[in-house]
Amino acid sequence: MARLWLRLVFVAAVAAVAATTTGTAKADLLPGLLGGNCGSTSKVFAPWGDYGSYYFATNGGLESGSTGWSLSGGAKVVSGNEPFYVHAAGDKSSLAIPAGATVTSPALCYGATYPRVRFFATSSGPVTIRVRVVTRSVLGLLRILDAGSVTFGGGWAPAPSYVYLGSALASLVGVKSMQIQLVPSGAVQIDDLYVDPLLQDG
Repeated sequence: MARLWLRLVFVAAVAAVAATTTGTAKADLLPGLLGGNCGSTSKVFAPWGDYGSYYFATNGGLESGSTGWSLSGGAKVVSGNEPFYVHAAGDKSSLAIPAGATVTSPALCYGATYPRVRFFATSSGPVTIRVRVVTRSVLGLLRILDAGSVTFGGGWAPAPSYVYLGSALASLVGVKSMQIQLVPSGAVQIDDLYVDPLLQDG
């Protein structure tokens, strides 16, 4: 319930700021604020106590190779899926990211009510993944916002539920695209990137 209240307050604040914008800027701003039409959702993390409904990011399971992703530092698509097969039973790929490498997701559907991303990961020991929000404005300006980090370790499991407000903040400056960038402190393998698009207490 506390999370629902926080989101309601935040969305109200975003709407208030949007109301002060005028002309063409306002026309461009409002459609992207709350988001929507991002595809079907499901409670994929329910077995781990997260009952939020998530949509699957474009090529979030790397089944189309690295299409849409930007990989550097030796990161590459490898054989081997997360063992829960939450997206599809036939999936067979994941993304191996060496320590210090950087990977950037395909563009995500976004809005002010889209505060969470989750994915599955495995590593041989404790790893911290720095999360960044990469946006490009209507003027073509690239911005990278630090969105904190997630820490986990061991065998395949969902990364901790991660709440970030970068999408909403980005919407306020006329952003037309958004991506998630991950930079791990150690070698890690990730799979199945999902986004929570709903204003709910999941």
